[in-house]
Amino acid sequence: MAAIDLVREQCGRCLHCAKPPCATACPIGNDIPEFLHLASCGKYGDATKLIGHPFGEVCGYVCPHEQYCRGGCVLSKKGLGVFMGAVEREVFAANPYRIERVGNAARGKRVAVVGAGVSGLTFASKLYEQGADVTVFEANCYLSTLRLIPSFRLPERALDAIEKQAKDKFCTVEQKVDGKSLASIQAQFDAAYIAAGTAKEYSLGVEGENFATPYSVFLKKSSVVGGKRVVVLGGGNTAMDCARLAVRNGADVTVAYRRQKQDMPAFDAEVRGAEEEGVKFVFNVAPAMLRRTSNGLVLTVAQTVSQGRERLTVTDVTSDMECAVVVSALGACADKELAQAAERLKLLSGGDFAGGKTVAQAVADGLRAARKTIENFNR
Repeated sequence: MAAIDLVREQCGRCLHCAKPPCATACPIGNDIPEFLHLASCGKYGDATKLIGHPFGEVCGYVCPHEQYCRGGCVLSKKGLGVFMGAVEREVFAANPYRIERVGNAARGKRVAVVGAGVSGLTFASKLYEQGADVTVFEANCYLSTLRLIPSFRLPERALDAIEKQAKDKFCTVEQKVDGKSLASIQAQFDAAYIAAGTAKEYSLGVEGENFATPYSVFLKKSSVVGGKRVVVLGGGNTAMDCARLAVRNGADVTVAYRRQKQDMPAFDAEVRGAEEEGVKFVFNVAPAMLRRTSNGLVLTVAQTVSQGRERLTVTDVTSDMECAVVVSALGACADKELAQAAERLKLLSGGDFAGGKTVAQAVADGLRAARKTIENFNR
């Protein structure tokens, strides 16, 4: 189906509810019926302005729509709800959101943003639009976390367009900000927002863990696994990305997760996609040891007993899994020292750094922080 036909089809399905549950289900609170109406009329520019941030296309690709807008749609009770994500992709690809000066509520203010991720750039864009001079502190590349998502889930083109706009509008300082330097930044600016993401990957905590490949490395170099057996440790979206990418590069892939299938934090659509593409799953096993042999790697796993996401018991029953590559995809956490400093200095924070799990949540955090910052400026 052509893109324009898909947009018309999905827009035409909207019932334009008086109290739309899709908008309630959206973390950002988007006026989805009005967006679909504008899109159906071909008013793509007005539609992107209504959404009000640069990440509409990204949300269209990676949001858990079954949990958010599509799941909240009244039509979902009788089948599939309106696929807002498909419309967002096409509308924003055809008419990207423009970061432009539109007001003076923050004119003359100097604003610092720590972290060039979704939440940080959302906040930065709204402050810039209201006249602020924005400086982004980023030691890594812009949108580094999103750039780890494989292109079959999120095209790099969508990220490149956002990055180019941001770098044209904001000053960039290539500096890693830690707890010690944060106070200095606060003193130099009228406001600061901390959206530094989760830079510290969780450790396996077992003997031989140095033989495992961190997910951040694997997602950049997975092309070397063709024909090899790969074990991915973890049950989140990052683990699914690693597994699906490895399969597409010709590997024999098994995901090993310490709890039951229904407890996996990965989106249902990503788990289904992995299963359909040939990824195998082993549940209720936890890594116990990893060692290298003349034939490759041997991962020893211990059986576990779990009850939901809260209770987990690791037993003494073990088994071995022979493979060429073990990928550690257990997730990551925020810098503890930076988090403590942000709290002590009473600075606003958001996105992954503050516990957000999705792009939509990160955008919502950035928008809320921007509104609060502008309100503070105008008191």
